[in-house]
Amino acid sequence: MKRSISDEIADALRGELEGGRYRAGECLPPVGELRKRFGAGEFAVRAALKKLRDEGLVTLRQKAGAVVTKKATAAWNGRVAFVAIGSNASYFSRMLAQRISYGMEEAGWACSSVFLDAAHDGSIDERQLLRLLHNGVDFAIGLIWSRQIASLFDRAGVPYVVLNGFTRDFPNAAGVVRESLRDAYAKLVAALRERRVRTLLEFDYERTMDRSFKAQLADSGIDVKRVLCKFDDESRWTLADVRRIGHRAVAEYFSSESRRRKPPDAILFDDDYLADGGLVALYEAGLRVPEDVKVVFYSNKGNEPVLGVSAARIENDPVSYGDAVAQYVLKLLSGRKAAPPKVVRRFIPGKSL
Repeated sequence: MKRSISDEIADALRGELEGGRYRAGECLPPVGELRKRFGAGEFAVRAALKKLRDEGLVTLRQKAGAVVTKKATAAWNGRVAFVAIGSNASYFSRMLAQRISYGMEEAGWACSSVFLDAAHDGSIDERQLLRLLHNGVDFAIGLIWSRQIASLFDRAGVPYVVLNGFTRDFPNAAGVVRESLRDAYAKLVAALRERRVRTLLEFDYERTMDRSFKAQLADSGIDVKRVLCKFDDESRWTLADVRRIGHRAVAEYFSSESRRRKPPDAILFDDDYLADGGLVALYEAGLRVPEDVKVVFYSNKGNEPVLGVSAARIENDPVSYGDAVAQYVLKLLSGRKAAPPKVVRRFIPGKSL
């Protein structure tokens, strides 16, 4: 089979890289110079550079061009995939993907992020992920709560690490990074008991409340009621949509006078964006925070409701989380034994408790 001009350009540049003509951190000649040198068009040159990028030999940067990297291991292609279920509009997922990619690429690994949308029945579109896995990915990092993606990794023969796999076991994974929530939950339950909270209303997405938290609440005699917040279109949503459904869920729940007269002792929001909309709806319903109802919410660091309400929160920092995961994966890729990083959510008390 006749080789393309881009293959020939990639072969020539690869030989120079392996021969030590360029050191790590140096830039290859710009596209214009390579065009003149090989007598080729811009498309062929850029295609060759992408081949070298996919092999982990260079990193393509918008202003610097093709920057030489050091491959982590010669036997690998140098490609890692970060996979998450849900929209890339999620602050936590986007920031986590960004920090993991930064850490991997600093060490010479190309890192691609894939966000898979879940349908109403829980199914996902596998085609995009399968194309990526069969295109030379050496390792995968999955932000997942489902065995479905893990089974795809297994079928493709790609080793992987699971993040947030604290409710399931993944025997075929190279590692499972679990978040430590028990201590934060224990402090939250203690604060609720100290304030004599007997009824807790949780506004959440369609997923199961953490078992340890549920058990602690039950042992403390706190009655929990859950209200599911549903998207109009789960396949496409923005942070504004999350605020809107939080507002809608709270407004609908407290639309009856009886519920406004006797509100729950405390409300738990699944995250800070739900709380943004939900707190507005509480005020509109005539309920005062924290006098009438106490509020707790999960928070990604730096994203807190801006209504001046000092609410208690369970906080997670995706920046330090992503950095820790990247270092952990790099140790695995280098063949070293590595203990999974300790990812801890903090409980921060507020005036509302």
